[in-house]
Amino acid sequence: MEGLVLIVIALIGIAVFLGGGLLLVLYFRYIGGGDREEPVVYGDLIQCPNCGYMNPLETAACLNCRYPLPGAIPYQEPLPPPYAAPVQASYVPPAPAPPPPSQASYSPPVGDYTVQSQPAGATRAQVPPRPIGQSDDVPHAWLEGARGPLTGQQTVLSRSDTLVGRSTICDIQIADPKVSRRHFLIRYANGSFFVQDQQSSRGTRVNGKPVLAQRLNNGDTIEFGDSMLIFRQR
Repeated sequence: MEGLVLIVIALIGIAVFLGGGLLLVLYFRYIGGGDREEPVVYGDLIQCPNCGYMNPLETAACLNCRYPLPGAIPYQEPLPPPYAAPVQASYVPPAPAPPPPSQASYSPPVGDYTVQSQPAGATRAQVPPRPIGQSDDVPHAWLEGARGPLTGQQTVLSRSDTLVGRSTICDIQIADPKVSRRHFLIRYANGSFFVQDQQSSRGTRVNGKPVLAQRLNNGDTIEFGDSMLIFRQR
């Protein structure tokens, strides 16, 4: 009888030992993994730290290797660009002199005139404001895709202001997760083309140097995210 009791006690001890080991394994695998690498968010995509696959932001597990994707940081909309909110001002011309009695009275209409705000923060060159009443007739210039989604493509700059970014409202849309929704603006003013960064998260580089605003010359390279464009002007 005593031998049977000892055998039961030994079996209970072995079961407790194995259960504790299993709990430790589960703890370090799913709870205690302090060195577990967090996924990285690029705009609307989240990168799996296990296999590197790019998944939609709302995905709970990697679509390629089923690795859990907890702790995703939601994308924050960048600040609006400075050019998007021009200051409006009203101007009333002085009243004309009274006409002679034989002439009909005439009052000129009151017109609204737009005051353009000057972009601030340029490091190498200030971008001139667009003159009032300037048309969209610009010299023949275009952008050549040298790296990224627009590689091998040419885009003509037919407007005075051309917005480049990932958003659908941009004149040139770049499907690159490292490109901001509104990344930079190309403006034609005072006979020259200028590039102006729109407070992008990763910045804009001209000929390899980070800039906020810079005058463009024929052959200059514009790098942003994983993309690169070459400015051409005839």
